[in-house]
Amino acid sequence: MAAISRRPRLPLYAALAASLVLAACSLVKPVQAPEDKQERALHLVRDGKHAEAAQAYEELASLQPAEHDNYELLSAEQWLAAGNVAAAKQAFGAVSAEARTRLPAARALVAAEIAYAENDGARAIRELDQIAVPTSADLAQNYWWIRGRSAFLTGHPVEGTRALVERERWLTDPASLHANRAELFDRVRSAAERGQPMKAPPKTDPIVVGWLELGPVAVGLARDPMRAAAALANWKRLYPQHPANDSVLAMASTQIAAATEFPDQIALLLPLSGRAEPVGVAVRDGFIAAYLEQAASTRPRLKIYDVAAESVGTAYTRAISEGAGFVVGPLTKEDVAAVVPLSTGGTPVLALNFLGDSISAPRNFYQFALLPEDEARIVARRAAADGRLHGVAIVPGGEWGNRVAAAFADELALHGGSVLDSQRYEASQADFSDVIKQVLQVHVVKGEPSTHRTDAAFVFVAAASAGVARQILPQLKFHYAGDVPVYSMSDSFEPDPVANSDLDGMLFPDMPWMVANDPVTVQIRDAVHAAWPARTARRDRLYAFGFDAYRLVPALRSKSPAAASEISGVTGKLHLDDHNRIRRDLDWSQIRNGVPNAL
Repeated sequence: MAAISRRPRLPLYAALAASLVLAACSLVKPVQAPEDKQERALHLVRDGKHAEAAQAYEELASLQPAEHDNYELLSAEQWLAAGNVAAAKQAFGAVSAEARTRLPAARALVAAEIAYAENDGARAIRELDQIAVPTSADLAQNYWWIRGRSAFLTGHPVEGTRALVERERWLTDPASLHANRAELFDRVRSAAERGQPMKAPPKTDPIVVGWLELGPVAVGLARDPMRAAAALANWKRLYPQHPANDSVLAMASTQIAAATEFPDQIALLLPLSGRAEPVGVAVRDGFIAAYLEQAASTRPRLKIYDVAAESVGTAYTRAISEGAGFVVGPLTKEDVAAVVPLSTGGTPVLALNFLGDSISAPRNFYQFALLPEDEARIVARRAAADGRLHGVAIVPGGEWGNRVAAAFADELALHGGSVLDSQRYEASQADFSDVIKQVLQVHVVKGEPSTHRTDAAFVFVAAASAGVARQILPQLKFHYAGDVPVYSMSDSFEPDPVANSDLDGMLFPDMPWMVANDPVTVQIRDAVHAAWPARTARRDRLYAFGFDAYRLVPALRSKSPAAASEISGVTGKLHLDDHNRIRRDLDWSQIRNGVPNAL
C-alpha cells in the first residue's frame, strides 16, 4: 500500500492456478497411454504451456477411445488455464453422457470451472451440488476453491469464506496455504467494498467470523491507511490466534508506516482565485481532508500557493526555496507544461494534469488526471469484455466529444470491435429523436411496430452531464431501443434516485467516491461533506481527486520494491504506467430503480 506498481502485472493468484493445473494430473486416472505422448502432455502442463497441453490431451482422447472422456476433461481444464473458455466448452462438449455416472466428480468440477469462467457463479454451484464433497485431497481442494469463488461471485461472502476456510483442510504445503489466505483477504475486502452482507449467523466458526470482520479493516488498510492502525489493532485484539495474523497481515504495520511516510514539507500549487478558482478550491479542500485524516503529530508542514495570484513559475521556485520536499500541482495543462523546464528532478512533482504527448517529463515528475478519454477507453474495454464488439455512439459535438469518440473507437478497435455509426448532438437541445433515429436506423411504418438496426450490440452515450443523459436514455427507450444495452461514462451520473429513474439499465464506470457504500469510503465522504457543506455534486469528484493526490505522495516517494502495490483510492484503483502517469481502474455499476448497483 505504500507504493504503486507498474503494469502489466502477473495474475494475483498465479501460484494457485498453477497448483490447480498440476492437480489435474490426478483429477482423473486414464489407463496408460503411449508413454511419450502422455509424458509430453505432463511436461507441457508443468511448463505452463496450457494451450499446447490441451491439444496434446485432445490427441490422446482420439488415440485412446476407452479413456476419451478422461482426456477431454483434462483438455478442457488446460484450455481454461490458457484462458480459452470457448475451446474449453468445445472439449467439454465432446465428453459423453456416461461421464455423469462414470466420472461424476471430475465432470462436475470441470463444468463448474467453465461456469465460473463465464461469471456464472450460480450455475457453478448448481454443478457442484450434483456431487458429494470429494474425499481425495486434490479433488476436495478444487471443489472448495470453485465453490468459494462462486459464492463470492454471487454476492454471498459468508458462504464463500466458509468454503475457502474449509479448503485449507486439504492443503498441506505452506505456499498453497498462504495463497489461499491471500485470496480470502482479497475477496473479503472486495465484498466489503461492494457493501455485501458480512454478518455471520450465530455459532459460526470463529475463524470464518474473523475473516468476515477483517473485510472492512482490509478496506481501511487499502483506502485510508491514515486511520487504519486503530482498526487493525482492535481486530488483532479480538482474534489473536487467527491465521491471518501470521500470513496476510504480517506486513500490515510496515505497509501502514510506509503509506504515511511523508516528507517534512509539501507544497500545493493550485489556482485559488480567478477563472479556475472553483476547481482549484475543490481540489484543495479534498487534499486538506486527506491531510486531516493523519494524526497531527505525524503530519507534514503544508504550504499552499495560489498560482492565479502569481505566475506558476514564481510559485514553484518559491516553494522549492522555502523547503518543499514534494510539490503537488499545478492543475491546468498550461501551468503543468510551464513547470517542466524548472523541474530538475531533485524534488518530486505530482502534476494534476497530463502533459501533451510531445512534451517529455523530467525525472521524478508524475502526472495524475481525471481524463474523459481515459474513461472512454475503460468503457470500450468493458463492452468488448462483455462480448459486445460492434455498436453505435451518440456523442456531443465539440472538442470534448471528439476526444471521447476517438478514444472509444480506437480502444474498441484494439479489441477487435468497431463503431458502426456515430452521431453528434448539441448539449443545449432537448429533442434527440433525429439523432437516435439516424444512429439506430429506426424504421417506422404506419400501423406496424417500429424496428431498428440489428447489428448494434450496444449504444455508447457520451453525456457531458447527468441532465443530458436523463434526456437521451428515455428517448432511446421510446424509440424501441430499450433492448440494446447502453454504456456511458461517469459524467452521466449524479446521486439522485428520483431523477436517475430515467437512467435505469445504464452501465457506467465511476470512482468509489461516487458509487461505493463501504464504511471507509462513506466515512471519508461524510467527513468532507460535513467540513464543506456548500460543495456541489458537480465538484464531488474533484474533492476525491484532491484526497487521492495526498495519498499518492508517500507512494511516489517510496523506493522500496517490496512495498509496491496499487493504491485503492477513492478515485479508483491507481497504478503507475511506464510514462509516470497515474492510471485508474474504476468501479462498474448499473442503474436499477434510480440507484447504482455494483457489477
